[in-house]
Amino acid sequence: MTGLAVTYEETTAASQRANPVEGRKSAAEAVSEALAGTGLEWRWTGPGTITIAAPRLIEGAADGVVLDAITVSAAPATTTEDSGSWTTEWMRSATGMPLSQRETPQSTSAITDAQMKDRNITTLTETMDAATGVTVQTSDSERTGYYARGFQIDSFQLDGVPLPNQATVGYGDSDPDMVLYDHVEIVRGATGLMQGAGEPGASVNFIRKRPTDFLRREVSAAMAYPLGARVEADVAGPLNESGTVRGRILGAIDSHEGTLDGYKKDKYVGYGALAFDLGDATVVNLGVSHQATRTQNVTWGGIPPFDSAGNFIDWPISFNLAAPWTHVDIDRTEAFASVEHVFDNGWTGSLTATRVRTTGDLELAWIGGLPEPETGLGMTGSGARQERTGQMTSVAGALNGDFEAFGRPHQFVVGATGSRADNTYQAFGFDPESIAEIGNVYAYDGGFPRPAFTPDVIVDMKGDVSEYGLYGAAQINATDRLALIGGVRVSWWEGRENWDGVVAEYSYDAVLTPYAGFTYDIDDVYTAYGSVTSIYKPQLYQDADGAFLDPRFGYNYELGVKAGFFDGALYASAAVFQTDQRDVAEYVSFDPATGRSVYAMIDGTTTRGFELEAAGALSERWNASFGYTYRYSEDADGEEIYADQPRSSLKAATSYRVPNVLDDRLTVGGAMRWQSGTEQLFELSDTLERTLRQKAYAVFDLNATYDVTEQSMLVLSVNNVLDEKYYRSMGFYNTVVHGDGVAAELMLRARF
Repeated sequence: MTGLAVTYEETTAASQRANPVEGRKSAAEAVSEALAGTGLEWRWTGPGTITIAAPRLIEGAADGVVLDAITVSAAPATTTEDSGSWTTEWMRSATGMPLSQRETPQSTSAITDAQMKDRNITTLTETMDAATGVTVQTSDSERTGYYARGFQIDSFQLDGVPLPNQATVGYGDSDPDMVLYDHVEIVRGATGLMQGAGEPGASVNFIRKRPTDFLRREVSAAMAYPLGARVEADVAGPLNESGTVRGRILGAIDSHEGTLDGYKKDKYVGYGALAFDLGDATVVNLGVSHQATRTQNVTWGGIPPFDSAGNFIDWPISFNLAAPWTHVDIDRTEAFASVEHVFDNGWTGSLTATRVRTTGDLELAWIGGLPEPETGLGMTGSGARQERTGQMTSVAGALNGDFEAFGRPHQFVVGATGSRADNTYQAFGFDPESIAEIGNVYAYDGGFPRPAFTPDVIVDMKGDVSEYGLYGAAQINATDRLALIGGVRVSWWEGRENWDGVVAEYSYDAVLTPYAGFTYDIDDVYTAYGSVTSIYKPQLYQDADGAFLDPRFGYNYELGVKAGFFDGALYASAAVFQTDQRDVAEYVSFDPATGRSVYAMIDGTTTRGFELEAAGALSERWNASFGYTYRYSEDADGEEIYADQPRSSLKAATSYRVPNVLDDRLTVGGAMRWQSGTEQLFELSDTLERTLRQKAYAVFDLNATYDVTEQSMLVLSVNNVLDEKYYRSMGFYNTVVHGDGVAAELMLRARF
């Protein structure tokens, strides 16, 4: 019964010898076959949980005695906390069914709790930097985008519930704190079955931390360079004697300066959750989280890489075109409720509701243009005061379970999702006479004064997007080795935008996104797989005339081999993929007259590539991860596109407990991420253009952990230890943004 966890005490029930079970079987069939002839009985007693016990010793007694039970988890574990593992065996993110990574016919990755703690990962940016095939781009200090296979990642889930991208305010909330989450699951390629509309690069599923059935207390405190500090506290456990009510409360305070001169970010994070067992087969979960982020000296765009004559400018990475009065204040609140019930036949039904609300208050300085080569003059300043809101309500329901047909066990899932996202954006005017001259930008020290903002609203936008979908999928075990996975989703999508009274509406009805794949177990270690997944993406982009572009459609094809070594402690995979799309939007320019970006349609695009990945334990002392991705993208004419994204990327990390050193208390590790060269065309004027080429680069990190006691440890991490200078992005607003320089943190963590 691979994937089933068994806990028991040395009782009569536990001492029975079970029968061997072979082949693909449902959980119910496997347990019944294992217990045949033992005299033991079993029944479903919770979501994904089977209890095994002997019959009552005293039949008919009012207080009949039952032997101590053996509990068998028939559903895969959904948490990685305290496992010490750098991988997870099971995922629902791709199909909605609890499939192992080997059973999932797409490229999958997980950044687990152990890896985040071993590497001192606390932000989504750091998490994505650790993920195979994912590239991080920062448009400025507060806006971060994540890309996979050349495409921006816009498909996000919270515990498997799709999160519309429109629920964000688009500024300052793209890098949440990871203290809230147990682990992150990443499925590369198109994920239209579960997500509906979305880019074909990847989807990211955040799995929240949940209440535990044992008392768990953990605190940590850290000091950092550049100047910073962080504290965390986390308490979880049962709230009544029987353990039917469990709770968790945690929080973090983080204050850091950054590489940019004068930049500072403060974060305040809180989270509380409750779990209730309603009888033997039903669990209710409730939770709420809040993150307040306050940043100062924030940038709006980057810095120009060329002067007015087209000469390259080699800015120091600390150079900041912001001003001390600039700030971005973001508040994000999430609330969720879910109920999960196991029926007598072992099928599981679930219903989840999620509510997210984000507000943003921003004051920004824009210093743009091209400086003159000798004097540094020629750049102009402006300012912006904005108020933004984003809110989303999402509901998801699913029913999944095992069934038998043609003498073989299979499993299925059917479900429905619905969401509505609303966002608003208001920009306020300012007195033009209050705008000061920039002067020599090479000597700029943040002295651009705050404009005299007025209460006059000069841009007023309201938008809403609703998406509803029905889906179904099944894993059909055609033979003991071959499994066929098929499914389809039908989606309804509608949106509305109101820009200063100009209303645009769009809707798409009954759009089908089919899913097909197979897995073939070559032996107990290796599995071959293939899949075809569909792409559907409404494009909220406008052309030069202000008209919305048509939706984008396409398919993603993938073939590969996966392997599970050391009883699943180490997973590895190799895959080739191709993504074909038609009617693709491509960025053309920014129109300052309307304040909107202008896009054009490409007839078709093709992306081809391959990936290699391995993650998990090489031994009891040694965790490691490795990932390599190559991709090439071209348009219908064979011309390369997405050249600002690397063709190749390599990521590797390791953590090793050193034997016979400091009483086995020392663990050392490190990580590196490398990417190939990129380039971007800069149109400096109507008659002058330059191409900026960034050579391949690598960033190295180091970390070490020393166990002070059995319950406390010191963790030292140094990021970008060689202080590599590189660009995080090129081209946004004709500017570039540098990556962070060297940074270090020393943390003391304790459990009690």
